[in-house]
Amino acid sequence: MKEHGAIAVAMCIDERGQATDAQWKFEAAQKIHTIVCGEYGLPPETLIFDALTFPITTGQADLANAAVETIEAIRLIKSRLPGVLTILGVSNLSFGIDPYAREILNSVFLFHAVKAGLDLAIINPAHARPYAGIPDVTREFAEAAIFNSSQSALTDFIEHVDAIIKSGGTDTGPGKTSPGVVEPDGTDERIRYRILERRKDGVEDLVDSAIAERTAHGTRRHDAAVDVLNGVLLPAMKQVGDEFGAGKRILPYVLQSAEVMKKSVARMETYLERIEGVTKGTVVLATVYGDVHDIGKSLVQTILANNGYTVHDLGKQVPVTEIVEAAVRHGADVIGLSALLVNTSRQMPLVVRELHRRGLDIPVLIGGAAINRPFGARVNFVDDAKSTRYAGGVFYCKDAFEGLDWVEALTQSGDRDAVIARVQTEAVAVA
Repeated sequence: MKEHGAIAVAMCIDERGQATDAQWKFEAAQKIHTIVCGEYGLPPETLIFDALTFPITTGQADLANAAVETIEAIRLIKSRLPGVLTILGVSNLSFGIDPYAREILNSVFLFHAVKAGLDLAIINPAHARPYAGIPDVTREFAEAAIFNSSQSALTDFIEHVDAIIKSGGTDTGPGKTSPGVVEPDGTDERIRYRILERRKDGVEDLVDSAIAERTAHGTRRHDAAVDVLNGVLLPAMKQVGDEFGAGKRILPYVLQSAEVMKKSVARMETYLERIEGVTKGTVVLATVYGDVHDIGKSLVQTILANNGYTVHDLGKQVPVTEIVEAAVRHGADVIGLSALLVNTSRQMPLVVRELHRRGLDIPVLIGGAAINRPFGARVNFVDDAKSTRYAGGVFYCKDAFEGLDWVEALTQSGDRDAVIARVQTEAVAVA
């Protein structure tokens, strides 16, 4: 490990064998941690502990609490061995039962493991379901089995799923809905349903219908389109993002929902009126180098453009120098950076430091699934000692609407310097 800079996956096994209860799993991990970090001086970040997943579906009494013990072991490892990571082979939990029942059980188990601190999961995304998309009753049966809440919990879960299958209520194909989820009435709700359930079919026609319903009551086409954006599309996508942040949706499903959103927004934009030569300010947007995800950035672009700003969208995988040079070339009032992944978010401080090196003070907005407020506070500093702050300020945006709020504050308040000073002061307190 030391020679090659490698990271090791270490299973919770010691001289006694495979650890089966939470305390034993933790003790096995602690022994490995002592050797690797204590004796050899390697950082804890080089260790990924597999807390071991045993099947609860075999009927063996000694494995009835296996899921509970694994979840608690993750909690112990993450709280008592700071810096280490955790991993699980999730599907071991449900070995031997019906494929649909496995999907449900694995997805609910994954949700609770992530809540306990799980960092990495070995899963087949095609065989997983978003936690929020599983009907409440089915989820309750699954949780009872996982937490072994009664002697009949596992049997009750299997019988419940069997009843669903026999009634023809299961549909396990990609992009399909969970049993018990029925397409609602009403155009707005049907658009929302398609975004949440990752279904592209017919969404453009629904956007047309939603706008037509508004114009039939005397609303201008442009205003009707903006109302659909702000009242239907963005709230639906915000729900997807919130559920992803809470561990209720896996990333592939978020991206599928985002594709539905992108298609909806593209149709909505055909109804918007553009007023040439009038602008409230200039914004340069980019997804940072190494990151190929641009749905969130595209939403920001739409919102800013619809609120009177000139937006230059540089696309995705944009190198640091290209971002800085484009901002200078376009006379940007604000730069917006997006990153979905933790490793690509590391490009953001590089952009800020390059701006500082060139003596620029353009405010930088940052956002994305991997970004949070403490990270934003740290990026305000252009040195490792956190002694020098970037003159333009770095502003964390939890969503597209907060991004618009910051752009408005920086360009329309008449007190740009005070806005920057405020975020820099907050950065000192947080970082």
